[in-house]
Amino acid sequence: MRLNRHGLLIAALLAWLSALPCPIRAEPPRPFVMATDQPETTYEGKWQRLAYAEAFKRLGIPLEVDVMPTQRVSAMVDSGDVDGQFMRVLAYANAHPEQVRVDEPIYEVGFALWVSNPALTLSRLQDLAATSWIGVYKRGVELCQRALSPLVSADRLSSVATEEVGLRMLLTGRVDYYCEIDAALKSALYSPEFKGVTSVRPLLTVGDRIVLYPYLSKKHAELAPRLAAVLKQMKAEDLLERFRHEAFEQ
Repeated sequence: MRLNRHGLLIAALLAWLSALPCPIRAEPPRPFVMATDQPETTYEGKWQRLAYAEAFKRLGIPLEVDVMPTQRVSAMVDSGDVDGQFMRVLAYANAHPEQVRVDEPIYEVGFALWVSNPALTLSRLQDLAATSWIGVYKRGVELCQRALSPLVSADRLSSVATEEVGLRMLLTGRVDYYCEIDAALKSALYSPEFKGVTSVRPLLTVGDRIVLYPYLSKKHAELAPRLAAVLKQMKAEDLLERFRHEAFEQ
Protein backbone atom coordinates (compact mmCIF):
# COMPACT_ATOMS: atom_id res chain seq x y z
CA MET A 1 0.00 0.00 0.00
CA ARG A 2 2.86 2.37 0.90
CA LEU A 3 4.60 1.56 -2.40
CA ASN A 4 1.45 2.33 -4.37
CA ARG A 5 1.01 5.64 -2.57
CA HIS A 6 4.70 6.47 -3.13
CA GLY A 7 4.41 5.58 -6.80
CA LEU A 8 1.32 7.72 -7.19
CA LEU A 9 3.11 10.71 -5.66
CA ILE A 10 6.05 10.30 -8.09
CA ALA A 11 3.69 9.99 -11.06
CA ALA A 12 1.82 13.12 -9.97
CA LEU A 13 5.11 15.02 -9.58
CA LEU A 14 6.29 13.95 -13.03
CA ALA A 15 2.97 14.96 -14.56
CA TRP A 16 3.21 18.38 -12.90
CA LEU A 17 6.78 18.90 -14.12
CA SER A 18 5.85 17.94 -17.66
CA ALA A 19 3.12 20.56 -17.65
CA LEU A 20 5.55 23.37 -16.85
CA PRO A 21 6.50 25.56 -19.83
CA CYS A 22 9.84 24.70 -21.42
CA PRO A 23 12.51 27.37 -21.13
CA ILE A 24 12.63 29.48 -24.28
CA ARG A 25 15.88 29.16 -26.14
CA ALA A 26 17.18 32.48 -27.44
CA GLU A 27 17.35 32.42 -31.21
CA PRO A 28 20.55 33.87 -32.68
CA PRO A 29 19.93 37.26 -34.29
CA ARG A 30 19.15 37.14 -38.01
CA PRO A 31 22.04 38.41 -40.16
CA PHE A 32 21.59 41.88 -41.62
CA VAL A 33 21.93 41.47 -45.40
CA MET A 34 23.75 44.26 -47.26
CA ALA A 35 24.02 44.19 -51.06
CA THR A 36 26.87 45.27 -53.32
CA ASP A 37 27.86 44.84 -56.94
CA GLN A 38 31.49 44.24 -55.93
CA PRO A 39 32.67 40.65 -55.32
CA GLU A 40 35.10 39.98 -52.49
CA THR A 41 37.90 39.34 -54.99
CA THR A 42 38.13 43.00 -56.04
CA TYR A 43 39.99 45.76 -54.23
CA GLU A 44 36.79 47.74 -53.68
CA GLY A 45 34.92 44.62 -52.58
CA LYS A 46 37.57 43.80 -49.98
CA TRP A 47 37.54 47.36 -48.63
CA GLN A 48 33.75 47.46 -48.39
CA ARG A 49 33.63 44.20 -46.45
CA LEU A 50 36.38 45.23 -44.03
CA ALA A 51 34.64 48.55 -43.31
CA TYR A 52 31.12 47.21 -42.87
CA ALA A 53 32.20 44.11 -40.96
CA GLU A 54 33.75 46.38 -38.33
CA ALA A 55 30.75 48.73 -38.29
CA PHE A 56 28.20 45.95 -37.76
CA LYS A 57 30.46 44.25 -35.22
CA ARG A 58 30.30 47.46 -33.17
CA LEU A 59 26.53 47.48 -33.56
CA GLY A 60 26.36 43.87 -32.34
CA ILE A 61 24.58 42.74 -35.51
CA PRO A 62 25.79 39.81 -37.65
CA LEU A 63 26.39 40.89 -41.25
CA GLU A 64 25.82 38.99 -44.49
CA VAL A 65 26.87 40.34 -47.90
CA ASP A 66 25.02 39.54 -51.14
CA VAL A 67 26.60 40.28 -54.53
CA MET A 68 24.33 41.23 -57.42
CA PRO A 69 24.22 43.59 -60.45
CA THR A 70 23.85 47.30 -59.71
CA GLN A 71 20.27 47.63 -60.94
CA ARG A 72 19.14 44.55 -59.03
CA VAL A 73 20.61 46.01 -55.84
CA SER A 74 18.16 48.91 -56.10
CA ALA A 75 15.19 46.63 -56.74
CA MET A 76 16.05 44.23 -53.90
CA VAL A 77 16.46 46.99 -51.29
CA ASP A 78 13.32 48.78 -52.54
CA SER A 79 11.31 45.58 -52.06
CA GLY A 80 12.88 44.84 -48.66
CA ASP A 81 14.26 41.48 -49.87
CA VAL A 82 17.66 42.67 -48.71
CA ASP A 83 18.21 45.02 -45.80
CA GLY A 84 20.50 47.65 -47.31
CA GLN A 85 23.30 48.48 -49.70
CA PHE A 86 26.83 49.72 -49.23
CA MET A 87 26.85 53.03 -51.10
CA ARG A 88 24.85 55.41 -53.28
CA VAL A 89 24.88 59.13 -54.03
CA LEU A 90 23.07 61.73 -51.91
CA ALA A 91 20.25 62.33 -54.42
CA TYR A 92 19.53 58.60 -54.80
CA ALA A 93 17.05 58.90 -51.93
CA ASN A 94 14.77 61.14 -54.03
CA ALA A 95 14.05 58.35 -56.52
CA HIS A 96 13.90 55.56 -53.93
CA PRO A 97 11.47 56.44 -51.11
CA GLU A 98 11.51 52.83 -49.91
CA GLN A 99 15.08 53.38 -48.72
CA VAL A 100 16.59 55.62 -46.06
CA ARG A 101 19.99 57.24 -46.31
CA VAL A 102 22.54 56.80 -43.53
CA ASP A 103 23.64 60.40 -43.12
CA GLU A 104 27.36 59.76 -42.78
CA PRO A 105 29.28 59.55 -46.08
CA ILE A 106 31.55 56.54 -46.37
CA TYR A 107 33.26 57.05 -49.70
CA GLU A 108 34.14 59.64 -52.34
CA VAL A 109 34.27 58.82 -56.03
CA GLY A 110 34.61 60.44 -59.42
CA PHE A 111 33.15 59.53 -62.79
CA ALA A 112 35.12 59.57 -66.01
CA LEU A 113 35.24 58.53 -69.63
CA TRP A 114 37.95 55.87 -69.80
CA VAL A 115 39.81 55.09 -73.02
CA SER A 116 42.54 52.76 -74.21
CA ASN A 117 43.35 54.37 -77.55
CA PRO A 118 46.19 56.89 -76.98
CA ALA A 119 45.10 58.95 -80.01
CA LEU A 120 41.74 59.97 -78.51
CA THR A 121 41.41 63.48 -77.05
CA LEU A 122 38.43 65.52 -75.90
CA SER A 123 38.38 69.02 -74.38
CA ARG A 124 34.81 69.07 -73.06
CA LEU A 125 32.10 66.49 -72.53
CA GLN A 126 29.79 68.48 -74.85
CA ASP A 127 32.26 67.88 -77.71
CA LEU A 128 31.32 64.20 -77.62
CA ALA A 129 28.24 65.07 -79.71
CA ALA A 130 30.47 66.01 -82.67
CA THR A 131 32.29 62.65 -82.70
CA SER A 132 31.28 59.30 -84.12
CA TRP A 133 32.61 57.46 -81.08
CA ILE A 134 30.81 54.48 -79.64
CA GLY A 135 30.57 54.23 -75.85
CA VAL A 136 29.23 52.16 -72.99
CA TYR A 137 28.45 52.73 -69.33
CA LYS A 138 27.72 50.30 -66.52
CA ARG A 139 24.03 49.58 -66.09
CA GLY A 140 22.70 51.31 -62.99
CA VAL A 141 25.34 54.08 -62.98
CA GLU A 142 22.75 56.79 -63.46
CA LEU A 143 25.12 59.75 -63.61
CA CYS A 144 26.83 58.34 -66.72
CA GLN A 145 23.50 57.60 -68.36
CA ARG A 146 22.12 61.09 -67.64
CA ALA A 147 25.29 62.85 -68.82
CA LEU A 148 25.74 60.90 -72.06
CA SER A 149 22.21 60.27 -73.33
CA PRO A 150 21.56 63.89 -74.50
CA LEU A 151 24.88 63.94 -76.38
CA VAL A 152 25.04 60.53 -78.03
CA SER A 153 22.48 58.76 -80.21
CA ALA A 154 21.02 55.50 -78.93
CA ASP A 155 22.84 53.46 -81.59
CA ARG A 156 26.20 54.69 -80.29
CA LEU A 157 25.58 54.26 -76.56
CA SER A 158 24.72 51.12 -74.62
CA SER A 159 25.08 49.68 -71.14
CA VAL A 160 27.00 46.69 -69.78
CA ALA A 161 26.36 44.55 -66.72
CA THR A 162 29.83 44.73 -65.15
CA GLU A 163 33.02 46.76 -65.33
CA GLU A 164 34.88 43.67 -66.54
CA VAL A 165 32.66 43.53 -69.65
CA GLY A 166 33.20 47.25 -70.23
CA LEU A 167 36.96 46.88 -69.97
CA ARG A 168 37.03 43.93 -72.37
CA MET A 169 35.06 45.93 -74.94
CA LEU A 170 37.41 48.88 -74.48
CA LEU A 171 40.60 46.84 -74.78
CA THR A 172 39.41 44.93 -77.86
CA GLY A 173 38.38 48.14 -79.63
CA ARG A 174 34.67 47.35 -79.73
CA VAL A 175 33.99 50.73 -78.08
CA ASP A 176 35.92 53.97 -77.92
CA TYR A 177 35.16 54.92 -74.33
CA TYR A 178 33.66 53.53 -71.16
CA CYS A 179 31.93 55.74 -68.57
CA GLU A 180 32.49 54.39 -65.08
CA ILE A 181 33.16 55.25 -61.44
CA ASP A 182 36.91 55.57 -60.89
CA ALA A 183 36.99 53.28 -57.86
CA ALA A 184 35.10 50.49 -59.64
CA LEU A 185 37.26 50.65 -62.75
CA LYS A 186 40.54 50.73 -60.82
CA SER A 187 39.28 47.86 -58.71
CA ALA A 188 38.67 45.80 -61.87
CA LEU A 189 42.15 46.65 -63.17
CA TYR A 190 43.62 45.07 -60.01
CA SER A 191 42.02 41.72 -60.90
CA PRO A 192 44.11 38.87 -62.41
CA GLU A 193 42.34 39.17 -65.79
CA PHE A 194 43.67 42.67 -66.39
CA LYS A 195 47.04 42.32 -64.67
CA GLY A 196 49.66 44.28 -66.55
CA VAL A 197 47.17 46.46 -68.48
CA THR A 198 48.55 50.00 -68.56
CA SER A 199 46.79 51.54 -71.57
CA VAL A 200 43.51 52.43 -69.82
CA ARG A 201 43.37 56.08 -68.79
CA PRO A 202 40.74 58.69 -67.88
CA LEU A 203 40.00 60.87 -70.90
CA LEU A 204 37.63 63.31 -69.23
CA THR A 205 35.93 63.63 -65.87
CA VAL A 206 32.13 63.61 -65.81
CA GLY A 207 30.72 66.00 -63.21
CA ASP A 208 32.21 66.73 -59.80
CA ARG A 209 33.51 64.21 -57.31
CA ILE A 210 30.66 62.71 -55.34
CA VAL A 211 30.33 61.41 -51.81
CA LEU A 212 28.51 58.13 -51.30
CA TYR A 213 26.30 57.04 -48.41
CA PRO A 214 25.00 53.70 -47.12
CA TYR A 215 21.29 53.09 -47.72
CA LEU A 216 18.93 50.86 -45.74
CA SER A 217 15.45 49.50 -46.37
CA LYS A 218 12.99 51.86 -44.66
CA LYS A 219 11.92 49.01 -42.36
CA HIS A 220 15.33 49.51 -40.70
CA ALA A 221 15.06 53.30 -40.44
CA GLU A 222 15.80 53.20 -36.69
CA LEU A 223 19.22 51.68 -37.42
CA ALA A 224 20.34 54.52 -39.72
CA PRO A 225 21.43 57.02 -37.01
CA ARG A 226 23.20 54.26 -35.07
CA LEU A 227 25.17 53.18 -38.14
CA ALA A 228 25.97 56.83 -38.92
CA ALA A 229 27.41 57.31 -35.41
CA VAL A 230 29.56 54.17 -35.74
CA LEU A 231 30.93 55.23 -39.13
CA LYS A 232 31.72 58.70 -37.80
CA GLN A 233 33.66 57.17 -34.91
CA MET A 234 35.54 54.83 -37.27
CA LYS A 235 36.56 57.84 -39.37
CA ALA A 236 37.83 59.60 -36.26
CA GLU A 237 40.00 56.53 -35.60
CA ASP A 238 41.22 56.61 -39.24
CA LEU A 239 39.95 53.06 -39.63
CA LEU A 240 38.37 53.50 -43.06
CA GLU A 241 41.66 54.65 -44.54
CA ARG A 242 43.50 51.84 -42.78
CA PHE A 243 41.08 49.30 -44.27
CA ARG A 244 41.66 50.83 -47.70
CA HIS A 245 45.40 50.21 -47.42
CA GLU A 246 44.79 46.70 -46.11
CA ALA A 247 42.53 45.88 -49.05
CA PHE A 248 45.10 47.21 -51.50
CA GLU A 249 47.85 45.07 -49.96
CA GLN A 250 45.65 41.98 -50.14
